[in-house]
Amino acid sequence: MRKAEKITFLFLLPTLIILILLTIYPFFYALYISFREIDLLKDYNIFVGFKNYVRILQDETFWVALFNTVKFVFFAVFFEFILGMIFALFFNTGIKAIKLFRAIVLIPMLLPPITVALTWKMMYAYDTGILNYLLQQIGLQPVEWLSSTKWALFSIVFTDIWQWTPFVFLVVLASLQSIPLELYESAKVFGANTMQCFRNITLPLLKPGLILALLLRTIDTFRVFDKMYTLTGGGPGNATETITFYIYRHGFKYFETGYSAAAAILMVLMILLFSSGYLKRAISTSDLR
Repeated sequence: MRKAEKITFLFLLPTLIILILLTIYPFFYALYISFREIDLLKDYNIFVGFKNYVRILQDETFWVALFNTVKFVFFAVFFEFILGMIFALFFNTGIKAIKLFRAIVLIPMLLPPITVALTWKMMYAYDTGILNYLLQQIGLQPVEWLSSTKWALFSIVFTDIWQWTPFVFLVVLASLQSIPLELYESAKVFGANTMQCFRNITLPLLKPGLILALLLRTIDTFRVFDKMYTLTGGGPGNATETITFYIYRHGFKYFETGYSAAAAILMVLMILLFSSGYLKRAISTSDLR
């Protein structure tokens, strides 16, 4: 190994150690205990093979949690993506005081998730929340935002949209501002209108940024937990129970460590499955291909 390679390796070594300790080791340890039946209260630990996985796949509550997770991911990512893109296109038009508006838009993303969840819990309150107060002011009936199986999950989706749309906005705006203005000027010389410029210049050059935003938001919404825990506690019934809440309930309430580890491994596999399409598209559109 040459001297330059040794120096490069020494600089990378701390990162590799942190990666092994915080990511690789916990993953393989979780994989190991997922094949064991562990009861911390009874000091019980035996190898059971795929029993935990079979039990999870036969558990009706797991499929309800999976359906809730997929529904939450779809609606949250879809509306965050649409709104984030609209805001980015609006703020990229060279309006005055853009820095002030951009700072205001970014405030929700800067708040801790637990603060956001508690704030919205007060706003969703049936008797004292401001949302029902506003509905009553325009002659409508109050809504049980968090205690109704019809509205609970969508109330959490709306809270997530409010907090994380600025992230999509930020990524798309950065991509928009990296497009050379000379491309638009050249297109206008040849008679292209605004829509043709958007379709043939803006949209193709935005693809890497859009795919990155979709990938990161999909992964993040898939493992959402704090909002469910704070706003509804997974209820009413199982209406807002997601996979992460399912893992938490079995691991920290029932102390079924091996079972919850198996559910966590399944969740990781699902995230990889969901992400693989985005990653393939990102690689295909990359210049490094």
